[in-house]
Amino acid sequence: MPAAKRPPTESAGKTVAKATAKGSDREVDAYFAQQPADKRVLLEKLRAVIVKAVPEATVSIKWGVPVYARNGKQFCALASFKDHVGLNFFAPPAKLIDPAKKLEGGGKISRMLKVRSAGDVDAASIRRWLKAATGS
Repeated sequence: MPAAKRPPTESAGKTVAKATAKGSDREVDAYFAQQPADKRVLLEKLRAVIVKAVPEATVSIKWGVPVYARNGKQFCALASFKDHVGLNFFAPPAKLIDPAKKLEGGGKISRMLKVRSAGDVDAASIRRWLKAATGS
């Protein structure tokens, strides 16, 4: 039986885009629901940017957190931590142009944006990094 369409949720008085029924959106909703209210707001805000930037993305729970993929290739993950929400971009650092040095990490295949408040969500930079991570 196909999943019923759900209306967008309300968060801080704004409509938030939901990931499509592709993937396991309900599991992601359950992950978000388990987080403290302040982290849920940040997760929803980041999810809205991801879904708008890569509408064909699928989402599933991997490693205990929401992971987004396009054409079978994982390109980012969201995770809630004690002091921030992390948005991991799965791309070589050379592709993630970051003149403001907002991305953290030292590995060869990913970098993380630590979001501590809604003001840390720079949608233009996030869209640029998503484009680099998806190869589009």
